[in-house]
Amino acid sequence: MASNCDKCSIVVPVFNEEAIAEMNSRKLARYFDFIFGSGNWQFVFVENGSRDSTPEIVGRLSKEHAPSKVVTLASPDYGNALRAGIAAADFPFVHIINIEQWDMPFLSWAWAHRDEYDYIVGSKRIDPLLNGQSRYRRFLSLGLNCVLQVLFEFAGTETHGPKLLRMERVRDLADQCVMSRGQFDTELTLRCLRRGLRVVEAPVAYVEERPPRNLMLRKIVQNLLDVAALARVMRGVPQEGFLRLYRVAREDLVAAAPVSGPACDPREFALPVTAGGR
Repeated sequence: MASNCDKCSIVVPVFNEEAIAEMNSRKLARYFDFIFGSGNWQFVFVENGSRDSTPEIVGRLSKEHAPSKVVTLASPDYGNALRAGIAAADFPFVHIINIEQWDMPFLSWAWAHRDEYDYIVGSKRIDPLLNGQSRYRRFLSLGLNCVLQVLFEFAGTETHGPKLLRMERVRDLADQCVMSRGQFDTELTLRCLRRGLRVVEAPVAYVEERPPRNLMLRKIVQNLLDVAALARVMRGVPQEGFLRLYRVAREDLVAAAPVSGPACDPREFALPVTAGGR
C-alpha cells in the first residue's frame, strides 16, 4: 500500500462535458490505478456551472472511484474552479488536468520527478512540433507570453498547461491568489517563481480540435483587462531568493513512460477523443 505521501489528487474542471466526461475519465482512471494503485488517488471534479448531464456523470464517477469527490460551482469560471479544486484536494500532490485532452508522457514524467520539483507545468510552446494550435492561436499565445515577460519579467513559456503541485509548498500560495478566469494559474505560477520554488517546464503535445467557447475578440479584451489587474496584484509580491526555473526535453518525458502494464496499450498514449465541433 502506498504511503499518504505517495497519493495524488486529480483536479478536473468540467463544464458541459457530457459528450466526453465518462469515456475520458474512465481512461484516466485505468492509468491512475496502474500508476498509483486503486484507492491511492482521487478525482476532484469541479462542476463548473454545466447545463447538461455533466453533474450526474461526474457524480456517478466519483462514487465508483472512492475517495473521489465533486465540488460544485454555480457559474462557469475556470480560475475559480481550479482554486476550489486545489482547496478540496486531500492528498499531498495535485495533478491539474483538462478532461478534453492530456499528455500521458507528461503525467508519467511529472510523477516520477515529483520529489525534485515543487511545481511542474506542461508547455505546448516549448516544442513547435508538438503544438497543434492554429496560427492565430499561436500568435495570441506568443503575444500573451510577451506581455508577461514585459510586465512580470516572466522567464517561462507557459502558465496554463497541465500541472503537478507539491501541496506542502504550493497550498499557501494558491490560497493567496485573488485572480479568477484565465489568470488564476498565471498568478499562481508567478507567485511560485517569486517565492523561489523549484519550477520546471516540460513540453506537452497539444491538439486544437474544438472551437473556443468565447468569442476571440472578447477573450483578448478580457485577458488584457485581467493582466492589468494581475499587474496591480503582483506589484506587492517581492522576489524571495533566486529564480529556480528549469526546462526538460520531450525525450526525457518519453523515457519516463511505463513500458509494461495495462496503461501501456498504445491507444492509451494517444491524445484522447474530444468533442470537436461542439
